[in-house]
This record gives sequence, structure tokens and C-alpha cells, in this order.
Amino acid sequence: FTSVKLWSLRRHLKTHSDEKRHGCHLCPKAFRTAALLHSHVNTHTGNKPHKCSECDTAFVTRGELARHTRYKHTLEKPFKCTICEYSSVEASKMRRHVRSHTGERPYPCHLCSYASKDAYKLKRHMLTHTGEKRYECYVCQARFTQRGTMKIHVLQKHGENVPKHQCPHCSAFLSRKSDLGAHLRNLHSYMEEAVKCRDCGAAFHERHAFLQHRRTHRREKSFRCAQCSCTCSQ
Repeated sequence: FTSVKLWSLRRHLKTHSDEKRHGCHLCPKAFRTAALLHSHVNTHTGNKPHKCSECDTAFVTRGELARHTRYKHTLEKPFKCTICEYSSVEASKMRRHVRSHTGERPYPCHLCSYASKDAYKLKRHMLTHTGEKRYECYVCQARFTQRGTMKIHVLQKHGENVPKHQCPHCSAFLSRKSDLGAHLRNLHSYMEEAVKCRDCGAAFHERHAFLQHRRTHRREKSFRCAQCSCTCSQ
């Protein structure tokens, strides 16, 4: 990082420090910069200074406004994968996507051998160790550590009229066939040894991501609209 302005360099250096000198007077949280503190205080006061120019929505932070604009108005996806044609609205989603190429799982559990590609899944996994049951069945009020387990319970105990699609690899039950397909892709397609694309050398640890990438070379249009003659590759 380089800058012609000293204040800009000082602000950048704070990103490398764990020191949080700016404390919130309404809760115990503290922040590295005054700007981050100011945005946080807005969450207490309800102040939303960042207003969308396209609609009446307003947001606490500039980042929230930028995400809203891309998702709802411009449909811009500025973060591009350097290995395949995937693009994303958010940098965090791009980082998760890149791990489908590298196989990296940077969030390990300190209590067992589990490791995750993203912090959210690790946080969800930790509930299996703490015993916290935050998900409640809306029918009988039974409580569960994970949302997926609660859904299985609802289908098995209260879903007499709900179609059940059981995963052939685990005990999961899904209410829709499309949900079963997504479950199989996300949880049972990881490969320890990466598969390489013979056309460009891109490597993948997930079968679904590999197949999606292969279509970009073949320009295969395997999805046909039932209402017209339109076909598409994704």
C-alpha cells in the first residue's frame, strides 16, 4: 500500500493492528477507527445516513448501501474469479468461491478435526459442542442445535402431507427434489484430490463447480425453458 497523504497511510496502518482505542459508550464494543465506531453507534440510535438514490431505502453504513445498489439496481458483480468465469457482488462470497478451487478450509474447530470453508459454518458446527439449542419446532416446541436437524424433525414427525426426499448418503430429509439436489452438491461432492480441467488447467475440489466450469468451454446449453425455445448454460 502506498499513499501521497500521511493521514491515509495512518488509517491503513490501523488495519494491521489489533488495537481498538475507540470504545462505544452504549455497549462494551470497541473499534480500530472513529469511522467504524460512528457507524456502530448508528445501529444503537437507528440513524441511517446512507440513502439509496434509486429508491427510498436507507442504510447504517456505506458498505450496506453499496451491496443494496448492486443487488437491487445495477446488478453489478465487480469481483471476478481469476480461474473461472464466476463473479460476485461481494468480496466475501468470492473468497468462499475461490476455496472451491483450492480446497482450503481455513476455519478449523479447536475441539475436533472439523474444518470449514467459511466462518458461518464453523459457528454452526460449534453448537454441536456447546449443546446450545437455538432452533425450535413450531409445532411441538422441541429444540435443536442446527436448523437442518430441526427441519428433519418437522418432516419426520409433523410432515404427513409433505413429500420427503431422503439423501442417499446421510440421514437428511428434504421437502423438495431441488433441495435434495442442492444438498448433494453442497455436502457430498467434495473431492480430496482436485480434478483439473483439460482445457485450461483450472483445478476444482467440488464436482458441481467443475461441471459448471466445463460448460464455459463447451458453451453447452443444457437447460431448456419449458415455455419457449430459450436455452442457457447456467
